[in-house]
Amino acid sequence: MFPKKKSLFFAFFATYLVVPFLSSFFALLFADYTAPQFMPSKFLLLFEATRSTKDLLLQFYSWSPFPILTGILTYYCFPIYKSLCNSCMTEKEIELAKKRVTHSPITISFIGLCGWEISTILSVNRVSELFPEAPTSSLIVVWFIFAMWGIFVFAFCYSLIDYLNKVFILPVLFPQGGLGVYVKGIRFSIITKQVIFWIAGTLFPILLLVLGILFRSGKDLFDLLYLMQTDILFQLVIVVILISFLLAFSFAESIQYPLNDIEVATDKIKEEKFDTRVYIYSSDELGLLGDSVNEMAEGLSERERIKDTFGRIVDPRVRDYLLSNEQSLGGKVTNATILFSDLRDFTKLSEKRKPEEVLYILNRYFQEMSNAVEKHGGFINKFIGDAILAVFGTPLPLKNHAEEALFTALEMQKNLDALNQRFLAEGLPALEMGIGIHSGNLLVGNIGSENRMEFTVIGDTVNTASRVEGLCKGLGEKLLLSEQSLISLPDHLQSDFVLKGEFELKGRETKEKIFAKK
Repeated sequence: MFPKKKSLFFAFFATYLVVPFLSSFFALLFADYTAPQFMPSKFLLLFEATRSTKDLLLQFYSWSPFPILTGILTYYCFPIYKSLCNSCMTEKEIELAKKRVTHSPITISFIGLCGWEISTILSVNRVSELFPEAPTSSLIVVWFIFAMWGIFVFAFCYSLIDYLNKVFILPVLFPQGGLGVYVKGIRFSIITKQVIFWIAGTLFPILLLVLGILFRSGKDLFDLLYLMQTDILFQLVIVVILISFLLAFSFAESIQYPLNDIEVATDKIKEEKFDTRVYIYSSDELGLLGDSVNEMAEGLSERERIKDTFGRIVDPRVRDYLLSNEQSLGGKVTNATILFSDLRDFTKLSEKRKPEEVLYILNRYFQEMSNAVEKHGGFINKFIGDAILAVFGTPLPLKNHAEEALFTALEMQKNLDALNQRFLAEGLPALEMGIGIHSGNLLVGNIGSENRMEFTVIGDTVNTASRVEGLCKGLGEKLLLSEQSLISLPDHLQSDFVLKGEFELKGRETKEKIFAKK
């Protein structure tokens, strides 16, 4: 067994087996040893007789819970041990181990409490059978003392297992956190924990002292009510118990309710309800935590607003790509397809109309074209006056990017025809558009300066697409493809195009074959 696995084994063994077993064992021994101090002197002989009896059934009732509980705990904790020492586990087994480890403080402590209380009831009942002359008050005191020791053991086991879990076990099974999914439902609230600890650490010791004083004074258990009414010492005890309970409860309440508000607020923030606010009127860490939650919500709201605005300026997919990668000047070379579109004679149209009307026409046109581009997986890199530069295949991979660019061009023409019908119905002029498509290698990345950069595509492929579109008007075509784009298409799509000739494009030394739709 490797050193790390050895340490995990010892941590597992100490947390889930040694702690519950030894806490119950030593509590039983301590209770058995100290019980005579809280018994009336006239019943000490009976108690001594009980301790020295050889009755096997009484011994069985007293000690049998320990091996039984050990077997139950071993069965319950085995998936946890397996997950700590065995990396080859199914997803279902891992989920089971995580559920059990998060619920282990409550489950293990509760199993121990049940065993302890059942043993106490059976043992006291057996004592009453062995010694029928035993007074009822004495049996009640014995039962009460041992029952309260069970609650003490429960609180002790819960707190210690919870602590050891946090130190040794949970960091292994939840290295990245994420316990919240498993702890909801079966868990103690802060108030419940405080009440349990108050019973075990305050109420129980005070009542033991009261019983000791009562019986050493020669009084009986049934005299307690009278003493509480007449003796100022016993009245003071009642006051101390009530005040300690109110202090413990109010302290737990002052923590739990603000935390509940924070939990509700964070759940809403997780649902992107960033207008959520939590108001905690406290000058301690809880107040600071509440203010931090509000500041976080404000920051997320501002970030979401910026992200939304950013997504309107660039394609949301490109936005997410940029936000998920470290940005610096430079880029990478990749193979992609460029679609370049331009409106014909739009300059003359602009001269005859008001700027507001021109902007209205352009925005409606761009909206229809954007819908077509986004539908087929491309993104609009920029609007250049009345022209559109769309990219397919980068920065996000796109299979058959030339084919998607072609489908986009056809849908853009279809959308423009429908838009022109609406324009004519409104008394606005119809628009004519040319589209050029070219595929090849290009550089995608950031250009500019260290404090001001632009995400764009550059290279000969971009320039060629613009030049191909420029041939549309002279050739009387609405859509032209370069040879590189055509050969990237499936055969059944290539057959839809015809060669228009070889043309010298501005800025290039070689001629380019240009194809138009039949």
